[in-house]
Amino acid sequence: MDSGVAARSSLSVALTGSGGVGTITAGSLLLEIAGRAGWYGLMTRSVGPQIRGGEAAALLRLANWPVDGHDDRFDLLLALDWRNVERFAREIPLDTESLVIADEEAGVLPEAIAVSGAKAFTLPIAKLAKDVPGARANVLAIGLVAGQVGLPEDLATVVVTAALTKKGVPADDVAAALRAGFAAAEQLPPFRLPPRPDDLSGVRWRLTGNQAAGMGALRGG
Repeated sequence: MDSGVAARSSLSVALTGSGGVGTITAGSLLLEIAGRAGWYGLMTRSVGPQIRGGEAAALLRLANWPVDGHDDRFDLLLALDWRNVERFAREIPLDTESLVIADEEAGVLPEAIAVSGAKAFTLPIAKLAKDVPGARANVLAIGLVAGQVGLPEDLATVVVTAALTKKGVPADDVAAALRAGFAAAEQLPPFRLPPRPDDLSGVRWRLTGNQAAGMGALRGG
């Protein structure tokens, strides 16, 4: 195996929560922050069978090389709540080296998660969000995960502010929620991203599978 392949490393993160709490938005913004910071990554989403609302999971893999699929385990799971998480348990394989973070108001760790033997911690995520005027739990969760894996707070603030001010969320509220999340991350064991790729030249793209399929159709004539 050549040194370039041997040096490859990645980190897998899952976020889960009820429909409407912003789980997918949080995952998408984390992926953008990591990409803007120089890492490669991908995200898939899983949602419940409801036409609208229901449980959701955002599954990310961040790496120092272009990845085209998920790993066979997840390093970190952040649960904004445990609603119907059993539906996603097989999609989020955990082990004794994994870390699970849940809102302390979410209740008992579900058996489908506990059986993995992952290290579990609770934090007052919802309460912390309520203590920050205008804060949202999913924005605080972005700061928590970003701080946990070593993404830069200043870049996270730029990316999340740009996305949410378009939806009418005041920039000061976004920054305050992110700061609270980064501060909360200091209470937990860190999971650091692999070293950033040395070569950051060339064009980097962020696109969905649908966009890639459309582009392929156009380029294919």
